[in-house]
Amino acid sequence: MSDKNLLNKDFIRGFLEHLSLERTLIGPFDTGKVIEFREVKADEILLDDNSAYNSIKSFYFPQTELMFTFENNEVTDNTNIPGYVIFGARPCDMEALRVMNVVYSSGKYSDPFFKRRLNANFLIGVGCINTKPGCFCSEMNINKEFSDFCDIMLVPKNDGYIITHTSAKGMSALKSYSNTLEINHDIDSNPANCKDLTKNKLMLNITKHDNEYFDVIDWEKTVDTCRGCGICTYICPTCYCFDFKDVTKHGKAERYKCWDSCMYPKFTLHASGHNPRAKRFERYRQRVLHKYKYVPENFEGHVACTGCGRCLRSCPAGVNIKDIVKQVTDKQNQE
Repeated sequence: MSDKNLLNKDFIRGFLEHLSLERTLIGPFDTGKVIEFREVKADEILLDDNSAYNSIKSFYFPQTELMFTFENNEVTDNTNIPGYVIFGARPCDMEALRVMNVVYSSGKYSDPFFKRRLNANFLIGVGCINTKPGCFCSEMNINKEFSDFCDIMLVPKNDGYIITHTSAKGMSALKSYSNTLEINHDIDSNPANCKDLTKNKLMLNITKHDNEYFDVIDWEKTVDTCRGCGICTYICPTCYCFDFKDVTKHGKAERYKCWDSCMYPKFTLHASGHNPRAKRFERYRQRVLHKYKYVPENFEGHVACTGCGRCLRSCPAGVNIKDIVKQVTDKQNQE
């Protein structure tokens, strides 16, 4: 990338104001308690190196989403999908979105609602300058300064940003705002002179049978502080489990897709009353296996963890999934 693409923060705010004429603007906002992604005005968005408490997941996979309605023997699909301009997603969040896209946009279980939102949204990523507390993105082989899974990528430099578009949608938006800018149209193989990350991803051996992980460590002792509150799954940018809820109003039935959590006892409760994962440590073990073994095994090596550190920072009991996975992999290597 050339420094001719270095733009100041006033340009960025003006560009966001321009984009918000067609889409609702979402960005990191300081509530006084936490920084969170929410609907904002361009002059309210934080342009610093702090990360938001939440991720951008809910703007692609809402916590509650209407799927369709039943009325007069007719089924009406919900196509009323809002479009957002999302600013400030970090590389770990964009890589999480890449995982969600692989899961929800491929195979026989492809989700049309996710795909509609992916197409409707306009995403602007911002690279990190510093590693945040709890982050371990480098151990997930993620470049904290750059991701191409967005429409426009901003790399902080001095008191501005080096900007490049990473999609046709991004190029069109930049041209419509300022035809005088000579914006780089290419993505460097090593953008912004970022270091080359060659470490292997922190993941489990997908060739091992599931049962080999059941007793590889003392799971019950390892996660005995876990309270099963589920905050780790709700705050995680790659957790995508959901349940269906049907609601009847004035003779019209509606079906909703709602977030669910593998950490809840009823998540695997059978109609017979049997629960294959009745104990809390069994549910946490499943969470680890799902993220670090089952997803890589079924989706071309993608890992359902990007090292964003949100679960580490948010867990009230101090459970550290990174350290637990390392315990498992270290044990594997000793065998």
